[in-house]
Amino acid sequence: MKQIRSYGDERTLAFCAFCGGETGTRDHCPSRIFLDEPYPENLPVVPACSTCNSSFSVDEEYLACLLSCVIVGSTIPETLPRAKIRRIMSDKPSLRTRIERACFVSDGTIVFKPEHERVVSVLTKLAKGHALYELHEQCIDPPDDIFVVPLTLFDNTQRDIFERPELPEIWPEVGSRMMQRLVEGTDITLDGWIIVQPERYRYNASVSRGIDIRIVIQEYLAGYIHWD
Repeated sequence: MKQIRSYGDERTLAFCAFCGGETGTRDHCPSRIFLDEPYPENLPVVPACSTCNSSFSVDEEYLACLLSCVIVGSTIPETLPRAKIRRIMSDKPSLRTRIERACFVSDGTIVFKPEHERVVSVLTKLAKGHALYELHEQCIDPPDDIFVVPLTLFDNTQRDIFERPELPEIWPEVGSRMMQRLVEGTDITLDGWIIVQPERYRYNASVSRGIDIRIVIQEYLAGYIHWD
């Protein structure tokens, strides 16, 4: 990814992107657990406090492993295509057991029941980071609307609406990275998606009717997060 400097008010970057507290470190957004090596250059980084930086890591690890298991239909490490996830599932039998306990067979199909609160927590955290990094908007409060669903459960109309969001009614903050992307066309598709790593992670950030963040992880899990 191209290095883009934000020209927004630097005072906004003096606080944690996730809780609004004093910042003492930085956090990648998206977290590298969702990406494969070699990592893209110039990954988005946002200010964070040490508590937030560490508290989300366990849930992010859980979600990354869960998605790989769901896509393959197995928790056996050797069957998982991502080397990073194979290592985690081999080294952490308690995590593998936890995911296995959420797996059952329904009408001949392998089904995993996710821990919804953990999934929502991770998607909310990622959306807060994208809002700050791209739009220079700090979203400390819980989102006003959020849904998380596999892309395969969308019908054609729903998928089209999700993949091709309406053009924003207002422009992002002058100097924000998203404003620069829209003007220059840097690292952004015609439909407004920023592809961090193909087949692994992409997102869309806009200020259409509030703040809208769309996220797709492993081309399987779709998240929509909105603040009024």
